[in-house]
Amino acid sequence: MDIMDLASKGIVAITKNFGKKIGKQKTAPAIEKADPVIIKGDKYNVGFSREEIMPDLTKGKTYWIAGHGSGHKMEDVKTPVYASAVWIDCGSGEGIVWIGADIIGFTGHEVRIVRGMLADFCKETGCKCINISCTHSHSGIDTVGYWGKPNLVSIPSDGKDPDYMDMLMKTMVKVCKQAYADRKPGKLYSGLKEIEHSQSNRRMPKHPFNKITRIRFSPDDGSNETWILNFPAHPNSLGGGNRSLSGEYPYYLREAVKAACGANVLYGIGAIGAVDMVEFEGEEGFAEIKKQGELLADAAVSIGDNDTELAPEIKFIQQPFYYPNDNNVLTLLAMRHTFNADIYPNSVSDLGLALRSEMTYLELGEKKMVLVPGEMFQQTVYGGYESAENSATGEGPEINPTPLGEIAGDPDLLVFGVTNDFTGYVVAPNDFVLHKTQPYLNKAYDRLDHDHYHETNSLGIKSQGIIAETFKDMVARLDG
Repeated sequence: MDIMDLASKGIVAITKNFGKKIGKQKTAPAIEKADPVIIKGDKYNVGFSREEIMPDLTKGKTYWIAGHGSGHKMEDVKTPVYASAVWIDCGSGEGIVWIGADIIGFTGHEVRIVRGMLADFCKETGCKCINISCTHSHSGIDTVGYWGKPNLVSIPSDGKDPDYMDMLMKTMVKVCKQAYADRKPGKLYSGLKEIEHSQSNRRMPKHPFNKITRIRFSPDDGSNETWILNFPAHPNSLGGGNRSLSGEYPYYLREAVKAACGANVLYGIGAIGAVDMVEFEGEEGFAEIKKQGELLADAAVSIGDNDTELAPEIKFIQQPFYYPNDNNVLTLLAMRHTFNADIYPNSVSDLGLALRSEMTYLELGEKKMVLVPGEMFQQTVYGGYESAENSATGEGPEINPTPLGEIAGDPDLLVFGVTNDFTGYVVAPNDFVLHKTQPYLNKAYDRLDHDHYHETNSLGIKSQGIIAETFKDMVARLDG
């Protein structure tokens, strides 16, 4: 037994004991089913705002680059990073606000702090729903905690800087208020376009979802449009050797759209589990991520007016739920306060623990979308599960939950990942494999000799089931 086997065995024992302790000390309060909210009116009103979320480089602080290995000190800045907000209402005195930020992720704990800071804003404006989506840039500053300096067995220290987190939250509040003040009447449209040869990865689904989705607001006064864009691919092309702060391809996507037609853009990621952007032969580094952004921008712009006007109606359910946690390594990080988490006892989890998380099912007119806390594998949304012969486990697709698109009755269901929480990958059960002696600490190889890194950053094999179960109930109550 090597040192990592011993370390893993120790972590499992520590976290199981912690689960027993939590079970004795706490009870999990019952979570009520959230009421559906319907906002109707005569016309959409939309406002946009954007502000930089740059670190203070004058005080000699250490900032950690998030998204690959831990302990990567930021050395310089290549592009600005931003927080944006879009306000949407239907002219009836009630609306929603949507925040997008160039960060790796934001836990539910921090999301609730921002919502608390916006409590008066909600009362004054009639805001009924606040969502915070992350671009999941792997060249941003650590805003979760996973990527600080690691110890001898690769367990990182908290990489968050308190002053940066405070500035980030205050900026999120600022852009919400500015977006509300910027609102103007107009029409909202939805369109999408398939982009061939736009993605790459060894665990690609058989039928990849490679469409860029655009929600386009056209103001009546002819001023610049506001777009909400979404595409399923990781912003991670600079790799683990990068030490420069940047927004990766989403930055160049937004800049290219702005240059082409003047539109403001809030960007969010789709079902990105094991999906990367295409690699361009002969290009690398910042030249490559610039081409990636321009590829997506060209596709979004080319949709033109070939999109569908959406009726002025907003419907949503924002539903908290308990997310079973089997990941002993992430539990150890929570015990060490490396990241913030609201933990409760849970009889389903192997560790006896669950996180309190949430999902939002949202309809803008006829366009359906789901805002999820994790990184969904595309099979879990759009189907295309592996057969027993080809699956990692030898199990057939019958052991997997119903894909979310099928539950919603929409093959183009729009997914915004890493939204309102940060809970890791969501892998189909028949493709889920852990290391036999170092579960969640190191990646495994399956019976077909395929790499299973993603499971180490998941909450476990039960993740898809709880998300599908929760979503099915939300769809039945909102659309029923």
